[in-house]
Amino acid sequence: MQTFLTGIDTMKKSSSGALTAQQKADQDQRYGESHRYDYVIIGTGNAALTVAALLAHAGKKICMLEAHDIPGGYVHTFHMGEFAFCAQVHYIWGAGPGGRVNAFLRKIGLDKDITFELMGPKGYDLMSMPDGQKVFIPYGWDQLAKNIDDAYPGQKKNVEKFTGIIARIRKELGQMPDRKLTLWDYATRWFHFLTLIRYRRKTVQDVFDECGLSKEAQLVLIANAGDLMEPPKDLSIFIYAGLFGGYNTGSYYPTKHFKYYIHRIADYITEHEGCHIYYETEVTEILTEGDTVRCVKTKDGKTFTAPNFICNMDPQRASHMIGRTKFPPKALESLSYEYSPAGVVMYLGLKDDIDLREYGFGSYNIWHNEQWDMNTMWDEMGKLNFANPWIFLSTPTLHTSEPGNAPKGHQILEIASYAEYQPFKDALDKSYKDYMALKDKVANRMIDIAQEKFIPNLRDHILVKVIGTSATNDDFCLSPNGNAYGSRLIPKNVTTARLKSETPFRNLRWCNASSGWPGVYGTVVTGSNLYTILTGDRFYDQTTAPSDDAMVAEVRERLKREV
Repeated sequence: MQTFLTGIDTMKKSSSGALTAQQKADQDQRYGESHRYDYVIIGTGNAALTVAALLAHAGKKICMLEAHDIPGGYVHTFHMGEFAFCAQVHYIWGAGPGGRVNAFLRKIGLDKDITFELMGPKGYDLMSMPDGQKVFIPYGWDQLAKNIDDAYPGQKKNVEKFTGIIARIRKELGQMPDRKLTLWDYATRWFHFLTLIRYRRKTVQDVFDECGLSKEAQLVLIANAGDLMEPPKDLSIFIYAGLFGGYNTGSYYPTKHFKYYIHRIADYITEHEGCHIYYETEVTEILTEGDTVRCVKTKDGKTFTAPNFICNMDPQRASHMIGRTKFPPKALESLSYEYSPAGVVMYLGLKDDIDLREYGFGSYNIWHNEQWDMNTMWDEMGKLNFANPWIFLSTPTLHTSEPGNAPKGHQILEIASYAEYQPFKDALDKSYKDYMALKDKVANRMIDIAQEKFIPNLRDHILVKVIGTSATNDDFCLSPNGNAYGSRLIPKNVTTARLKSETPFRNLRWCNASSGWPGVYGTVVTGSNLYTILTGDRFYDQTTAPSDDAMVAEVRERLKREV
């Protein structure tokens, strides 16, 4: 097997199976057949695939327009040599019984086809601390408090106070109507949401301080800050409760990898009569007349019309395409969000002379921290000071026994961290050589840490190395500033005023992370909720879903059976 040492940015033309001349001809022929569609959807990110699959299942004719040559957005899988890497996603929640991902797949009849492996059994994340301690994040708040107290005695009560707040937030969020709140709701139901009212402007750091958590306990609880791309001083406690509490009820990896998940749903859509996906078909114009979108035009000169349009593209970018003067002031205010940061991801395909299980890896991820204060790490790393950073290590080939991502006997190691967009963009604007040098500098520091703390002589075992940055995200996924999650996940962006699917145009809906929620789970929720709004089909009712405690109990029983 050939050794590849390259950057992901060179792959756009070579790695993901760009359309052949015949495929392009087939698309052109289909376009020439003048199909009539019920919905034109801009983009094939996970939120778009979710709503499209549900609408196709309901008998609607769907047209999806994708600028890239494969579907999935941040969940797409690219190939380098004989290795396949999911671009951004490593694990999800909500895929077990009672979860939103599971409910979506059951609705369209793919729950027996797309299955998931439960990560564990000791925990789904392993927090590697500056003093050498390693603490598993398990399923269930009781076990979490015990794990932290075992490592750092005296913190059990404080951790229980903190997780108690998280549990109350999650319970009240689950009781919130999944529709626009009315004055009657505010007048008659406010006392059901006292925790939400109290903590609506709080950051994770605010709640850490309130609970008197030690620096050690704080870091165990926020070592996964990269999951949300915000430090505790800025991160909304509601968003933290959603993600940390979600993983607490079950952390999953697709049995056949994320590539199968995405491509099976895309195939499901096009298996329905009159439903099509056009690749390498970038939308460049959205034409309106009054309060109506009339059509969209693409870079290759095609025009698509339908009674309804759904925009999976970043709403800010789309609003500029439409014309900002066509939006009323209130709509522009909701479209003025600041983008979330992103990071650096290094994808490593390893030789068959190493087994990562011998070095402490398994069916869990590792978050390693070089110093105690996450806020300090964040500030330093934002300036590309990687003297003492955090890094994330994930091993997808150990999360399932199914083949498909690596040659037999080989494994994948992915190492990620946080870095701002602008330094990479500036370097790229200067020259590609400068950009590659900056990427290599950061990547080499990450490898240095991985070698020192986990895998001696890691470099000797690397067969394929690919480095992606926020500039890569901007290039491949058209995500402004290479943002990870759309709008920043800070308190002011997590309110009832958050951008929703509605637009000033009667036949256009937003459907992406900024108009809903990020991550695979969040975008499934976003797409599912939009489907319900459009059709009235409320196939999932969060108020009657299993409680967190019930889901934790089910997960623990499953782990016992599997062990």
